[in-house]
Amino acid sequence: MNWRNDLARIGLTEALHIRTAHNIKLYEPICPYDLAEKLDIRVYFDAMPSMEGAYINDEPPRIILSALRPSGRAAYTCAHEIGHHVFDHGSRIDELFENPDKIQQNRDEFLADVFAGFLLMPKLAVSYGFSQRKWSINDFTPEQAFVVAGWLGVGYTTLINHICYSFRLISSDKAKELCKVPLKKIKRNLIGQEVQENIFLVDRYWVGRPIDIQVGDLIIFQEDVILDRKVVKSMSVSSKKREFQGLHPGIGRFYNNDDSWSAFVRVSRKEYTGQARFRHLEDPEHESTS
Repeated sequence: MNWRNDLARIGLTEALHIRTAHNIKLYEPICPYDLAEKLDIRVYFDAMPSMEGAYINDEPPRIILSALRPSGRAAYTCAHEIGHHVFDHGSRIDELFENPDKIQQNRDEFLADVFAGFLLMPKLAVSYGFSQRKWSINDFTPEQAFVVAGWLGVGYTTLINHICYSFRLISSDKAKELCKVPLKKIKRNLIGQEVQENIFLVDRYWVGRPIDIQVGDLIIFQEDVILDRKVVKSMSVSSKKREFQGLHPGIGRFYNNDDSWSAFVRVSRKEYTGQARFRHLEDPEHESTS
């Protein structure tokens, strides 16, 4: 157990050092693909059904991710592979993480994993995500955790387990109870209807990173907003919410009526394959109509 505690401290320290070195505030979320670019690591997506990701220690170094994984899972895997890079672990291939004990028993994998957790979810950022919305980080609902996880760019269960096992702010029984709640039930409770698509609830507290979605994903606002480029389409408008859906690859910007808040929205193709830095490039036929 002692070596895990020691490695957890090392992973935390290096994650905070990386954020500080690249002027990323500790209360803000982070896009690991953008960070990899700053570290001169090239990130690629490929349609690999049996692999989470890989780190190739080459010139330049490369990270390869499965394009078939949910967005939060792919982002966490990218941060994990960045961990292999910063700790000089050499080339690695990470298969599907079906057995968490395998990570817990391998020192390099454990270090890369705790680094990823603290890089994407430092305590100050997680606390900020709850406190700004007047929610308690010690006693939250599944819907509240889902919203904060979307802002941080991680999976729902990933955030809950991090709050439980890294911060020790909720019990393991509570974490297990929360993790058992189906995502489809959470989404139905949030927007009042059944949806199959990925959804992101965005509010004026969404700061620090763009709203990254794929074509077909839904963005839900609780207030009126304006869009300056039509990379998403308006789906419905009511007194309680506005709903948009990813239309085609590209980058736009949302802002509110008094221009006191804004956020970029970046849309990529669904299950995009290719270099990560090009995932938002618009198709030529859309460039003149956006």
